[in-house]
Amino acid sequence: MEQQLRHQYLDAMGIVSWLPREQLPGALPTPDWVWEFCSLPEDLQPQTAQPSPATAGTSAAAPKPQNSQQNQQAAQQARAALAASLGDKPAGKAAPVPKVQQPDSAEQAVQQVVDKTAVAPAAAPSLNKAFDASNIAAPEASTETDADSDVQAPFKLAFVAFGDCLVIDTLPPQSRQGLSTQHQSLLDKILRSVGLKGGQGEVFLLPWPMFASKTLDQGATQARKAVMHKLNKSLAGQPVNQVILFGEAAAQMIIQRSEPLDQLRGILFSLRSDVKVLASASLSEMMTVPGCKKDVWRDLQPLIQHVQSVAAAQPEASADNHEG
Repeated sequence: MEQQLRHQYLDAMGIVSWLPREQLPGALPTPDWVWEFCSLPEDLQPQTAQPSPATAGTSAAAPKPQNSQQNQQAAQQARAALAASLGDKPAGKAAPVPKVQQPDSAEQAVQQVVDKTAVAPAAAPSLNKAFDASNIAAPEASTETDADSDVQAPFKLAFVAFGDCLVIDTLPPQSRQGLSTQHQSLLDKILRSVGLKGGQGEVFLLPWPMFASKTLDQGATQARKAVMHKLNKSLAGQPVNQVILFGEAAAQMIIQRSEPLDQLRGILFSLRSDVKVLASASLSEMMTVPGCKKDVWRDLQPLIQHVQSVAAAQPEASADNHEG
């Protein structure tokens, strides 16, 4: 990567880069790009280590090496090589540094990451794609603090698409892995028992907070905006008739209610006129808490009845069309 751009990214993230201003005695030779990057004046150009007083007297008669002239020539050659690599004509001045466009707010940064992160197939746990913010410049830190901004507890959501069904599971926020093979196997059995299409769907991970920064607004309001932005993109990408929410974070974020999961589970909500949503315990809780699967099966009954009624209405509608 071109050094100017790399150091500009480090500066945007608040990381200070330290470079030598002269050749250090006893150190390895400094690369030529360091002198080009620092753009030192001639009186501060790198010099070789000075001889010690003990050897200065014996070498007084020897001719002086042309270190300063050689270093100047090396710096000029480095400038010409850098300009040629950037496609510019050689000039006395350093090549201009491209300006990095930075988001104006944390919300724009989140939406950029959601839009630019590719969705990985869930064939294996290693293919679960989490947010990668390495190619997104961190938004500028605001000196003003919003007194009304509330704190959002960390969470991690997994969006999985199965045909006309969208599943959003709540994963442990401290877990580094995505949807494991055990999660996917359990999810496949649940969907098939409900009467929906199982298999392996595309997995998209949304962790929060997304940036390791204490100056950005990553409170509850920004978290809800990020989740709803991803939800709208998922609903716009393909027709979805059912949304199943596993875990309290997924239920509260999608339904936009503050009640605990015990007051939201087992109820068939309408996310839109043609999209039904139901909440229950998370997949991780089903695999660790005894008796949890029985409670989840009871929670799924309203959704099962809805799916069966829709399936029964489709042949009647088809028959009416034939008669007409």
